[in-house]
Amino acid sequence: MEMKTPPTADQVLGMMKAKMGATLPEWPEALAKLAPDLIVATGITSAQSVGREESTIPAKYRSLIAVAAALGRGQKGCARSQAHMAVQAGATAGEVMDAVRIARHLAAAGILDAASDLLKDLAG
Repeated sequence: MEMKTPPTADQVLGMMKAKMGATLPEWPEALAKLAPDLIVATGITSAQSVGREESTIPAKYRSLIAVAAALGRGQKGCARSQAHMAVQAGATAGEVMDAVRIARHLAAAGILDAASDLLKDLAG
């Protein structure tokens, strides 16, 4: 198996800037300076997941999934950047809002799931 040469930190940062534009969070530039290996690892995992060109899921939907996942984890910068990329890939504002609604529902359902024993105790 032939190994590809990994990108440099500057290449990863350039790719992030090109894809995310003004929605790029603040942390990538600092990370590229302080720990270039971590920004490279971030770029590689992105290319293997949400940016995976061979994916059977179209780019628009990969980014919408990432919006919901980021919101569920409280990652507002990531959610914003993924929403930007979803729109670049053809998503409408309504589709992004549906991802927000789904994330909100799952967060609320998680609270109810966490309360299941308490609810059972109260119900008798």
